[in-house]
Amino acid sequence: MKGTTLISVILLLLATGCANQTTPTGGPKDEAPPVLISSIPAHNQKNFKGKNIELVFNEEIKLKDPREEILITPSPGKNTKYLARGKKVIIEPEFPWTDSTTYSIAFREGIQDITESNPAEDLRLAFSTGDTIDSLSINGTVALLFSEKIPEKITVALYQSDTFNIFNHTPTYFTKSNKKGQFTLQNLKAGNYYVYAFEDKNKNLKVESKSEKFGYLINPIQTETKTDSIAIKLITVDARALALTSVRHTIGTSLVRFNKSVDSIKVSLPDSQSAIYTFGDNRTELIFYKNFDKADSVQIQILASDSVNQKLDTTVYLKYTETKMASESFKVKEVNESFDPSTKKFSHTLSYNKLLKQINYDSIYIRIDSATRIPVRIKEFEFDTLTHTIKYSTFIDIPADSVPKHSKRKSEKPSLVYSKAALISIENDSSSIIQKEIPIVTEETTGMVTLEIETTEKDYFIEILSSDNKLVQSAKNVKTITFKYLKPQDYKIRVHIDRNKNKRWDPGNFNYKTEPEPILFYKSEEGKYTFPIRANWEVGPLVIRF
Repeated sequence: MKGTTLISVILLLLATGCANQTTPTGGPKDEAPPVLISSIPAHNQKNFKGKNIELVFNEEIKLKDPREEILITPSPGKNTKYLARGKKVIIEPEFPWTDSTTYSIAFREGIQDITESNPAEDLRLAFSTGDTIDSLSINGTVALLFSEKIPEKITVALYQSDTFNIFNHTPTYFTKSNKKGQFTLQNLKAGNYYVYAFEDKNKNLKVESKSEKFGYLINPIQTETKTDSIAIKLITVDARALALTSVRHTIGTSLVRFNKSVDSIKVSLPDSQSAIYTFGDNRTELIFYKNFDKADSVQIQILASDSVNQKLDTTVYLKYTETKMASESFKVKEVNESFDPSTKKFSHTLSYNKLLKQINYDSIYIRIDSATRIPVRIKEFEFDTLTHTIKYSTFIDIPADSVPKHSKRKSEKPSLVYSKAALISIENDSSSIIQKEIPIVTEETTGMVTLEIETTEKDYFIEILSSDNKLVQSAKNVKTITFKYLKPQDYKIRVHIDRNKNKRWDPGNFNYKTEPEPILFYKSEEGKYTFPIRANWEVGPLVIRF
């Protein structure tokens, strides 16, 4: 018995000595955030000559992602250390504090208590190594240009030099937006500042346009007089310089690759030579089908531009090699279709991956029902050999009472039909059968919305979108418009202000000092961006102001 008791005591002591420190259990939940008791330096202290920053709180704390959450501007170095010891936080800068400089620290959610991870609320610290504290600020919001959703943790930065480049340089002043898209840059000197914002996924404080959303304002902010909140809209656009990356030759083709999508292209060949060229699977590739003697090497000039109007003027040589082109099947797919009930115009677009040798028009028709077919006409087709697409457009008026209402069989509904082998490729591949149902709608089965436009802008588009941002209908430069024949579902209203009057949205270019054209979304008084349309409903008039 004595031996058993002794072993039990030893085991109890061992268990006690090896126990891990844990958060106490029981009692009321701790919902109070940690409170700052003191700091060195004190908030707004001048002439600080110390090395490290120390903060003392009313309870034990921990750090959460301090390099991400604790923002110090100007930065004392990306390798600055953050330490949590009981109730104390110590910041050890990588580089010494600069003389006669005001520093601002936003702690965001970087300091939390150890019990419930409550972050210290609205904790900021400002101090100066000189005789004055800079006190001016810039505040505003960030948002996505093509969406009503609010992006989080967007880096907002400032620069002052005209030679500063957001793609190559890092800013002195920066902060991050909160969950509402709001930001504040504080403790600034008087002067003019340029502001920009970006995702900074790789945390290098530079804009990586290939993978990061970004936005900027071309005109500077004057901190002496600025009182209104500014707004920065983010876009996704590849702003890298357009470049040629490779040229690969086969027996019958030459494949030219670019580092990004090409928006427009012009090719010049010698007068005595010819070649057919198209885009490849996407607009980063250009395929040349050679039509000259195998012994020749043909020099061509390519002038290309991208979506932000950056240009590339380069020379390429086309030549034969014994390398065979990889064999692939003939693929034809639908790109899009549309039907305007007000004009009865139906359009349908196909794309294909090989050059076409032949189109059998008598194998293409509109089937009204099992007994009625309408043949197509050649003039109703548009061909774009560069993007290898075919667009068919026609006007068709099919009475609604002639359409089976409950049938799920395509053969019983009005459809555009491409029969088998309607398209023949240059390699004698034939296309499979394609059927596209033609939507028949009436006012009784659809709804409408009326808009009244109040604006000083001269050129703009009013667009009706589905809830997943697909364009349904649009109108240009109208003051009052009724969009009819809207299928029962939720819709959005988007405004595109066409500043350069070229009838398309332009993303701007930081290097050319131009901003993206404005995109606005209608927002109701209840704060909603969508509104429902029901069958036989009329919504509005909705007033759109911009």
